[in-house]
Amino acid sequence: MFKKQREPMRAEEVQPTWDELVKLERTLHRNKRVSRIVQPVGTIIFMFNLLLTTGNFIRFLDNDLLNRFFEKIPVLPSLVEPLPRGGWGSLIVFSILFTYMIPLIISAAIAGLFYYLDVKKYKNAAVPLNGTEIDKAKALTNKAETVYVLRRDLPRWSVYPEAGILTGVVAVLILFALLEFARSDSPAVLEMALSCIALLLCLFVLFWIYVLLLKIFAALNGFFCYASSEWTLYEQYQRCDAYWESVDPLEHNSRMEELRVLRERRQRRKKQPAEETE
Repeated sequence: MFKKQREPMRAEEVQPTWDELVKLERTLHRNKRVSRIVQPVGTIIFMFNLLLTTGNFIRFLDNDLLNRFFEKIPVLPSLVEPLPRGGWGSLIVFSILFTYMIPLIISAAIAGLFYYLDVKKYKNAAVPLNGTEIDKAKALTNKAETVYVLRRDLPRWSVYPEAGILTGVVAVLILFALLEFARSDSPAVLEMALSCIALLLCLFVLFWIYVLLLKIFAALNGFFCYASSEWTLYEQYQRCDAYWESVDPLEHNSRMEELRVLRERRQRRKKQPAEETE
């Protein structure tokens, strides 16, 4: 499919585009602050709840061998014990609500607070666009570039370090259980074998399960600092810039001169290897 070319900007579009960019700039500034708080706070709460639901799932299986193994893990059994365990359906529903809803509600509260403060701050704060047609076109282009750079610099969140940390915590807890079995007067071979299998499972399988779950959470949590795509804002900047060049003869001539100089430099560079060869 061929990309549809956007129509050149018209003079009557300048003011509405300016108003839109002003609002978007404020939104991106807010989203940048929200992202720096919501992403780490929400992820930490999600990781802790996910650790508890992992232990709750082991408790739900109610296997004697698993229970003996789980009791050797420090701290976690006492935290998991109050959590409800019913059938498979209720366990899955509780795990989803407990793991996802609590951090998302907290993130929503933080984002809502920032949104309220911004609405209060900019309630009657209009940014006028004054000057000649050329001045307005130049200001519009600069504003579009600022908005694009703000969007490009929004913090990006990677889930792999968090998944690695969570997997490492589980691995350490399993290792503690393994050491407890080994220190006993009559170490049970079956329990130690189970601990080793659980440790291998944690290192090679659980990590990718946590990556998937964290990616889903990061996508949901990202809605609280959602912004237009970089490409969309870059296209808007290019459109504003083309309009500025079309109404400003001096800017157009300056760019044509720069383009001419650049072409001459390229031609000289192409000729140099040929001359050296001769």
